[in-house]
Amino acid sequence: MKAAVSRAVYYALASNVAVALCKYAAAAYTNSGSALAEAIHSSADCMNQLLLLIGIRAARNRADEQHPLGFGRETYFYALLVALQLFLVGGVASAALGVVRLLHRTPLEHPYVVVIVLCVSGLIEAGALKASIGTIDESGRKAGLWTWFRETGQPQLLLAIGEDAAALAGVLASLVAVVLSVVTGSPVFDACGSIAVGLILMGTAVFSVREIKSLIVGEAAHHHVRQAMQVWLTQRPDVRRVVSLIVLKWADDLVVAIQAELQPHSSADDLVRTINEIENDLKTAFPSAQWIFFEPELREHGSHPI
Repeated sequence: MKAAVSRAVYYALASNVAVALCKYAAAAYTNSGSALAEAIHSSADCMNQLLLLIGIRAARNRADEQHPLGFGRETYFYALLVALQLFLVGGVASAALGVVRLLHRTPLEHPYVVVIVLCVSGLIEAGALKASIGTIDESGRKAGLWTWFRETGQPQLLLAIGEDAAALAGVLASLVAVVLSVVTGSPVFDACGSIAVGLILMGTAVFSVREIKSLIVGEAAHHHVRQAMQVWLTQRPDVRRVVSLIVLKWADDLVVAIQAELQPHSSADDLVRTINEIENDLKTAFPSAQWIFFEPELREHGSHPI
């Protein structure tokens, strides 16, 4: 899974480097605000992918005394930096450029070059988006992209796919703007294309920040995962009743806290052996459950004592 996330980021980085160079050349040659906004957008995306790769590398550090659960959540920090940069460097800068071009209108030069470059860029971005989506596990693709976006605990992959989708939408908006400028002879549409690119990026960033914030605060695992664990526990002959089950996302892994009433045991040693057996079997059934905390409860404690 971690290798798949890295591949998605590398796909996005490679496509953005190629596309940014083409867009800068087209903007310089044609004096197009939309092409320049798109070039700024692609440059910001390149920096974003580098930050995500730094975050992925940092998350591989081994757990230590001060970080007993490891550094997996460090990816959340870098993902938040990326989302903020996407909003400020990509979104605000592109929109501001459009406003400046709207106030100081200059005609397009060689507009058909921009159209060709944007069409090629669109094909590259579409290919990168398809490749990034292909790194999502099969169950995530079956649930639908929107559901996956709302439930994933992998902000790096979320941002890689979100940026590719925003890049493709931005290219289409710029293409429409340039074509309208060519047809009407007015540079206003080209300037509006820059503003549209900025709004697309800001919208993508706001959505991403919202999802990343939920992960930082502490987001539960997918409902179907929690439900499957609940069913698994209740089917154990040594478990009388599940009092409380908390399953939190921790980067690519899960933290599981269980409170359950067990069958009577003749000794404390037998009770400990049963708990160890349940934890080991649960890890086998749910490999992503990296940390399991099991607390036996008595019936008189009622439900959800924590």
